[in-house]
Amino acid sequence: MFSHAFDFAFELSSREQDAADVTPEMLRAALIRRASTLSGEELLEACGRFDTVKVADD
Repeated sequence: MFSHAFDFAFELSSREQDAADVTPEMLRAALIRRASTLSGEELLEACGRFDTVKVADD
C-alpha cells in the first residue's frame, strides 16, 4: 500500500502583492470553484504528485 501526496493548482485575485489580504474563506472558495469546473482529465492535470511513501497494509 502507498500513500501519495498531491498539490492542487488554483488562483485567486487580491489587492495586496504579497497576498496578505487573502483569507481562509477566499482560499476555500477559489479551491472549490476551480475543482468544480474541471473535467476528470483536467483534474488529473491540475494535481501534481510530489511524494509517495509505503505504508502498512490494513
